[in-house]
Amino acid sequence: MPETVEQYRNRMLSNIRGQDPLTVQAATPRKLARLLKGVPKAKLRKRPEPQKWSIHEIMTHMADTEVVYGFRLRLMLGAPGATLIGFDQDVWVTALHYDKRDTATALEQFAALRKATLALLKTIGPEQWKHFGLHMERGEESVELTAKMMAGHDVNHLAQIERILKSAKTR
Repeated sequence: MPETVEQYRNRMLSNIRGQDPLTVQAATPRKLARLLKGVPKAKLRKRPEPQKWSIHEIMTHMADTEVVYGFRLRLMLGAPGATLIGFDQDVWVTALHYDKRDTATALEQFAALRKATLALLKTIGPEQWKHFGLHMERGEESVELTAKMMAGHDVNHLAQIERILKSAKTR
């Protein structure tokens, strides 16, 4: 049974309970680089199960999602109340040719985009953290909530990558 919008939001937020979301976000590129270092390409691209993403697909998803998050934040800051369009992450795996993309390049893109996102968030005033957009699937989401969701998303995928690497060692 698919997860509800509320369950997804709660899961992402629970991933960072008690942590500063910007600190979590700032640490993610280094953690990803550490996890991916020296992992053979074949292992990066091997799906743990037919319907589960490979490490490569997760990394490429994170790079693409950072584009989305950065755009959504800019919309909320520049046009409060703007519509935030959702996307089908599974369709993107095929439509955006994850199979033809490079893992190391995806990590570089993610790191650069994240650096830009954090630089932006560090400049905004207290009132701007309350600016919001209307997500087509999840309803009203503020800049503050988005920053927390981003950090929770990072933790979710870092743990996913760690599980895949651990299970590959025990096989």
